[in-house]
Amino acid sequence: METATDIAKALEEEFRTLAFLRDTFPMLTDWAVRDESVLIHSLGCNYLAALGRHLGFWAINECPIKVDQNKTIRPDAVWWHRPDRQILFLAEFERYEVGQNTKLEAKAKNLVETYAAIAPKPVVALLLTWILAGTDLKGARTASTVAYQGFQRSAGSWISGMNGEHRFLHYFAVFGREGENTRLLRIQA
Repeated sequence: METATDIAKALEEEFRTLAFLRDTFPMLTDWAVRDESVLIHSLGCNYLAALGRHLGFWAINECPIKVDQNKTIRPDAVWWHRPDRQILFLAEFERYEVGQNTKLEAKAKNLVETYAAIAPKPVVALLLTWILAGTDLKGARTASTVAYQGFQRSAGSWISGMNGEHRFLHYFAVFGREGENTRLLRIQA
């Protein structure tokens, strides 16, 4: 599993069935957890790294990647291809509420800036946004534009978008409330 298509298909299958998630992180699907502090974020980041290992990659959370002399970005999950030690996958797991459009664009920019700093380029970048059921997603979908068109950094330099052979995936982890707890209902594109 080395190509963007292979990884995208594996993610699509997992997100459709949630088979690995249900087996390894039942607190998200079966038990439900409190939405407090960064618990859901921590579980989501750990899920993405564990999924990478399950798919045969070497994977960790919060991997610092130097994007220039003065800046390091720590994607929430990074997967390496074991045989050649190349980074193939970058991910961010981020909460979204209506009105936070710039928050998701910032996460997309982080992924693209990290992508641009790595050679050879990772083949997939994933923004997995978690929301509560019923959240209006109109403003949340602009992150993909940044990924392919690129953007100008605050320092003035231009960061090119992702190569057309590579994939920027944006999925939504939809949670529902059950009293004081929160449960993952589905992951959708």
